[in-house]
Amino acid sequence: MRQMLRSARHAAHLFFRSQLSLKLRGGVRLEFVDSRGRRTESPAEAEARRQRAELGRMVGELAQCLDADPDIRPELRHLAYLETALRQQGLAALQTLPVDVLHKALDQFEGLVSNWSPTGLATLRSKMAVAVNERSAEETAASVSAPVSRTTV
Repeated sequence: MRQMLRSARHAAHLFFRSQLSLKLRGGVRLEFVDSRGRRTESPAEAEARRQRAELGRMVGELAQCLDADPDIRPELRHLAYLETALRQQGLAALQTLPVDVLHKALDQFEGLVSNWSPTGLATLRSKMAVAVNERSAEETAASVSAPVSRTTV
């Protein structure tokens, strides 16, 4: 009961202290506003902005690695393909690329980079490794549970 009262009190505080504003144009909508009534970004908008910045940092640092030597891109074609896919699709590319391509790109990435202190490179490597492990496990589970058809001759 106390938790419910605390939540209600907090919501009332946000609303009446002008951190939330009720807009009626085009339907009812809550907006985050500052003390002067100007719109500020919502937590969801702030998170989306943070994710876009993180993706930009990852792709930018990967591009720097690939651009260090002009002969690298043709040799590390899986990694270069991943860079292009990340620019076009964002982190969703880690779920849409074939697992074998992603695995080869991860191997190439780990062979290329020796200094993992740039946060974009370390974050990208971590996300790639997680995606490869999860998707490989899913494929293994799907192949094990798939029925085997028997034909008699």
